[in-house]
Amino acid sequence: MNTILWIIQGLLSLFFIMPGYGKITGSKKKHVADGQLKPNSSIIPIRILGFLELSGCLGIIFPWLFSILPILTPMAATGFCLIMLAGIFVHIQKKEYKMLPMLIIVFILSAAVSYFRFFNLSVK
Repeated sequence: MNTILWIIQGLLSLFFIMPGYGKITGSKKKHVADGQLKPNSSIIPIRILGFLELSGCLGIIFPWLFSILPILTPMAATGFCLIMLAGIFVHIQKKEYKMLPMLIIVFILSAAVSYFRFFNLSVK
């Protein structure tokens, strides 16, 4: 089971790298063109979300790998769950239903990592 969790953690980390990087480095015009932002809105929430996604990419791997504050790994997975839930609600509001299966799968994988890593902490 540990090997499966490591594979899922790696996939989740890879999944969130590009969107997180894009949210941090993309211009306001690009985010408006992509429909992530309204023209007169602040870009700060998009930047914060990008920072959280990139932090999660590190947090889902390194704390567990090095046994330094390993509780951060299931917390990062829980954070990914919350990001996916928010994404699901946003895409439902925009009537973008094609994205939902992928978001639901990522939510389930994140929830599995969160559950089993929290469980492993309590067993130690």
